[in-house]
Amino acid sequence: MLKEAKSFQIAKGLAAISLNAEGRVDQEKIGLILSELRNEPIGRSLPILRSLLKIIRQKVNSYEGFLEKYNSQADSTSNLIAEKLSQTLGNKIDLVINENKSLIAGFRLKIGDDVYEDSIASRISRLKKSLT
Repeated sequence: MLKEAKSFQIAKGLAAISLNAEGRVDQEKIGLILSELRNEPIGRSLPILRSLLKIIRQKVNSYEGFLEKYNSQADSTSNLIAEKLSQTLGNKIDLVINENKSLIAGFRLKIGDDVYEDSIASRISRLKKSLT
């Protein structure tokens, strides 16, 4: 238990130094951290890497969202969604836009563990459930 706590504290410190001036994860810094951890014995570095991965994922999920829509082109709606999210959450949100033809119309947005969807497909699905 003590070893896990120590590994977590080390990972927490490494995560803190891996951030850039905007508080976002810097890939170059992560690369340097990983190359240094490769020099350590696997028994020591593996618990640190596991904790570091968890911390970094949480951090990235706080400023990155995934938007699925019928076509993958960025448009004024995508920009409006990103702007409103940034205002609501208090920090700039980067949207990764993916194409999902099954949505027909509308969108599905995932930020961290939260999923928001408003599409014809989801409305039809809810209607089917209410009729059965």
